[in-house]
Amino acid sequence: MGLGERLELSVRYRDMEVKFSGTPDDVIRSFLGFMSKILPAYDLISDLILTVDLESLLRSIKGLIAFTPEGPVITVPRERLGGERNAIILNLVKAYVGYRTGRVERESLSTAEIISLTGGKPGTIAARLSELTSLGWVERIGRGEYRITTLGVKAFMDDILPKIKVSAGV
Repeated sequence: MGLGERLELSVRYRDMEVKFSGTPDDVIRSFLGFMSKILPAYDLISDLILTVDLESLLRSIKGLIAFTPEGPVITVPRERLGGERNAIILNLVKAYVGYRTGRVERESLSTAEIISLTGGKPGTIAARLSELTSLGWVERIGRGEYRITTLGVKAFMDDILPKIKVSAGV
């Protein structure tokens, strides 16, 4: 390469893309600096990011939630869910899954819908929703509208789902 010639390098790693340009020496130095400093930090941060593996979630709810032409339904009787808190979470997971798979138009449920779906008393449902919101498992997104959070889905999969499966015999 002659004097004044520039080198351009584009690096793509997972969902990150970085471009380097300059003299060949500058590009190589920048690229090696990136590899030795930034990339390990990115790997560490990506390990700390909480995400939901939709495929794993769908497999785990087999036998509890089914898709019908009318939309997703819970196939286990309410009395086998282990209480209103579990029933609320499962119904919010149902809405989440239905939305993520394009089977329903919204991922949230109104308080009235939650009361109807769980068969609980309004005061009890309001108290459970308040508890779940305090835990960060459920988020209030509007007046009387709730959706499950990523942390809530994780808690559901780790803590609540195994108990429901045992209680429901699934």
